Amino acid sequence: MIGHPVTTRATIKAGETFPSRTPLMFDATDTAALVKWDGTPGKAIAVSARNVTDSGSEQVSTVYPQGGFRIGFVNWPDTVTTDKAKRAAFLGSAVYVDDEY
Repeated sequence: MIGHPVTTRATIKAGETFPSRTPLMFDATDTAALVKWDGTPGKAIAVSARNVTDSGSEQVSTVYPQGGFRIGFVNWPDTVTTDKAKRAAFLGSAVYVDDEY
């Protein structure tokens, strides 16, 4: 980590499964729930702090809604391959990523 992380609990949409350190965004149909980030620049708003396994219903899990993280710390979707795209993930949010300097 490269900045002071802040944790909070957030609602994860039913049907979601992902490892810790996954970028998250608001669900398109229920903005009170989070889902895995879809790769769209500026839509990621948090990073999962724990593994989430589909329980069949919404669940509450710990997330990082703020802080600085090394690019290699985050579990990026396979479709996001450049540092430019990774930096753009969180534009406009309180989360940022940067190189291992």
